[in-house]
Amino acid sequence: MELRNKDELRTEILQSWLRSAWVYPMRSPEGSGQEGVYMRLTPGGRLKMRRRIGELETQLGVKGTEAADQEEAGTLPAERDKLELAMMVQAYTSERRFIESQGTALGTAAVGLEGPAEGPPGPASPPEG
Repeated sequence: MELRNKDELRTEILQSWLRSAWVYPMRSPEGSGQEGVYMRLTPGGRLKMRRRIGELETQLGVKGTEAADQEEAGTLPAERDKLELAMMVQAYTSERRFIESQGTALGTAAVGLEGPAEGPPGPASPPEG
């Protein structure tokens, strides 16, 4: 297996999400202060990502929030599954925050990261049972 750096892995992961229709590109609004294109999760992509986060957490034996924290700290190893888990948690959490900022109420979050949001994030994992 050939070793790749994190940027190549990130690109590969994003391309797979695009091919699977989990995300779609969207331009930043004019005058928003941010330029370029960013990715939004499709409604189906949010559900599939939520399920996949649980699968990866079980498979890897690591919580998604821990992987995301390691990625932000720059200590996450360049392993595809761990990097994908961290990216999924970041994307899922960002999308939920964006949707909630638009005034839409959502159910319980599968995962949550602490951030600039007003209240505490949702539980780290859905209730067992």
